[in-house]
Amino acid sequence: MAKKVLAVDQDNVIADLLSEWVRRYNLDYNDELRPEQINAWNWHHLCKEECGNQIYKYLDEPDFFYSLPVIEGCQEVLKELNYNYDIYIVTAPFNLNNVVPKHKWLVKHFPFLDENKFVFTRDKSIIAANYLIDDKPKNLENFQGNKILYTAPHNLEENRFYRVNNWNEVREILLDWK
Repeated sequence: MAKKVLAVDQDNVIADLLSEWVRRYNLDYNDELRPEQINAWNWHHLCKEECGNQIYKYLDEPDFFYSLPVIEGCQEVLKELNYNYDIYIVTAPFNLNNVVPKHKWLVKHFPFLDENKFVFTRDKSIIAANYLIDDKPKNLENFQGNKILYTAPHNLEENRFYRVNNWNEVREILLDWK
């Protein structure tokens, strides 16, 4: 019997983008913003005035994506799910310069996954999978399979999708749903 296909977003689902982004901003602008205060995907309005839209420049730094911490529990759970699911990492690079560091990060932290199943696309609706785990509601809206919203500070008001708060919950539902 063929395995079901599981598509997993990278940023804020397995890679802790937000904490590193806020850390760099706080260091450069002598601020005390916390990741849990980031209540929108575009969060320049939360920054000091002298930063403003410059907050997005961090995403262009060559080492930014490669240096992201791994979200707690995701490696163990994905390793376990890999026996039952055909896993694809589906990530939307902010620009072409992000593709190589994102790919290197995945190879480094997830050597047990097939790197031929790392997909870089801004339109996740094209992915033919049974499940998609993503933190960005917009990415789930037109996806045709089962939609799983991974909790992040910017999506707390969203209630249209099945929500998981951590990787233990991912394990529970996907091993039960298989």
